[in-house]
Amino acid sequence: MAEGRRGERAATVAAALLTAATITSCRLALANFILLALLVAAWIAWRRGAFVGRPLARPLAWPIVAFASLSLLAAVTSLDPLVSLSQVPRLLVFALVPLAAALIDLVWWPRLVIGLALMTTVLACWGFVQYADGANTLEHRIQGPLSHYMTYSGWLTVAVLALLAHVVFAGRRADLALLIPVVAGFVAILLSFTRNAWVGLGVGVLVLAALWRRRLLLAYPALALLVWLAFPRAVLDRVVSIVDLRQPANYDRLCMVSSGLQMVRDYPWTGVGLDMVSRVYPLYRRDDAPRWRVPHLHNNPLQIAVERGLPALAAYLWLLGSFFVTGWRGLRAMDGRARAPAAAALVAVAGITAAGLFEYNFWDAEIQYLTLVLMGAGLGAVARAGRGGA
Repeated sequence: MAEGRRGERAATVAAALLTAATITSCRLALANFILLALLVAAWIAWRRGAFVGRPLARPLAWPIVAFASLSLLAAVTSLDPLVSLSQVPRLLVFALVPLAAALIDLVWWPRLVIGLALMTTVLACWGFVQYADGANTLEHRIQGPLSHYMTYSGWLTVAVLALLAHVVFAGRRADLALLIPVVAGFVAILLSFTRNAWVGLGVGVLVLAALWRRRLLLAYPALALLVWLAFPRAVLDRVVSIVDLRQPANYDRLCMVSSGLQMVRDYPWTGVGLDMVSRVYPLYRRDDAPRWRVPHLHNNPLQIAVERGLPALAAYLWLLGSFFVTGWRGLRAMDGRARAPAAAALVAVAGITAAGLFEYNFWDAEIQYLTLVLMGAGLGAVARAGRGGA
């Protein structure tokens, strides 16, 4: 009995640490330190049997194992194994999925939501100050305390969609206050001029409407018109540029697709190796491409296929497919407040996945940590509902 109580205490500490790491995932140095403590607490809890009977996101277990194994193979067979093998420890981050499924229950989910709301508010206000101080052009954009505006807008996209879905599905009047950080984060994302994040927001809101009230899809044009009328001309011009193939950034991405497909043809099975795309790209660059070098190919599926091979891409799609199918089916069978984590995970992951068609955000640590925790928490909620809340 005493051993069991100590195990539960360790599990409680692990849940607190996981919640803290998720909230601070936008600040990697702090989040990584907390994650180290989390691993210790989780190991103690596991050794004392505290994980017995808890959900562990089992539908994603084999896709994760497959993706990690194929990534390791890609590193070993890389054009420069020393460079690629340095990325292998990052694969441990996938442990966040079963940990979140086991630890983020209906007690810890509201605490995680409150923490994300506070962090979203801080980041949004930070961005507003930067915008007012001159970070209001394509050359100088708001990025909060983060290293890049893409990471800033991507993290906010995941958080805003998760918070909005929670408000809608929790159905509590007290949660309406969360709309303040939702609106603040939404405005900050628009003012960041980050088009992939805008696409992610749009897709996420569509998925939310489809999950909740499909008739709300009819209101989508009115919402788009409201945004069009309310925001500065610079933002609107940036929206229009999404479909302008003459725009240099758009054409650059088309060139990346062409070069990336050629790399896939040359290295179809294990890719060029982790973290090798930026080194190999100049050899495949089109003569008319705007840039000589790129850090990545600005597209999750293409980047994964190029650096890890087509089997790894299949594992990535398997991972997403398993998550969405399990989450969608589970949500339909759930009721009450228990639906909120599952809905938040589905909406947020759908949004950031859509954004990932125009940006390589899958391996962006700040965004990845938050996304994986939400995936685990969502499937954990589905599993608990299937057990009658156990």
